[in-house]
Amino acid sequence: MKIFPIGTVSNGSSSGTIDGISYSMFEPNVTCHSNKVHTILVTQFENQSLLTRKKALPFLTITYEYADIFNREYRQIEHFVDDVEDALSSFFVVDFSKGLTPSSITLSSGDWVVAIDNTRLYSSTANQKANRAFIWDGINWKEGQIASVSTNTSITVDIDANNYGALSLADAQTNGMVYPLYEVYLTQNALQNFKSTKFIHADINNSEDGGYMKTGKITFVTKYKV
Repeated sequence: MKIFPIGTVSNGSSSGTIDGISYSMFEPNVTCHSNKVHTILVTQFENQSLLTRKKALPFLTITYEYADIFNREYRQIEHFVDDVEDALSSFFVVDFSKGLTPSSITLSSGDWVVAIDNTRLYSSTANQKANRAFIWDGINWKEGQIASVSTNTSITVDIDANNYGALSLADAQTNGMVYPLYEVYLTQNALQNFKSTKFIHADINNSEDGGYMKTGKITFVTKYKV
């Protein structure tokens, strides 16, 4: 399983790897926004009547925007894009614009029951809406498939089937936020909007961050209907 921008995730770790390099999760530092897209064909006639037809199922576009990120962070994004070969392969991405703070998170038969008052983005049916959830405290995270949804009351997240992430239940209960996790593709030429900005001289103390900072945005399109 690959999650943007950290790569392939593994059991019990909040890091991901790409080509043996370990990467940590970080949010877009400007904004994340998502929009539901309805592909409806509309024909208007002289008598003002309309003929409408659904061309395809609705999907979601998710955009991450960055400003003056370090060269190190941009290299991580670039490495991920190269690994999935731009728009060729699907992976998972967090919709940070739809995060909620749970009123409680409890353990039930190995799953986490996450109490939220708006569950409409989540589905326990495969290949519909957000079939997975991402729970993060800003440092560590857990993710899992949605086992069940109690409408506008809670979602049950199966966090032990794969045990991805290192977030503890105690830390989730104290500082965790829950986000929808979607399977997506990149749009074509995903990094074309990134431009170089400020230059940081690479001395011995910041050799990883040295080089040109980058500003730009990257857009994802969901694989399944939402």
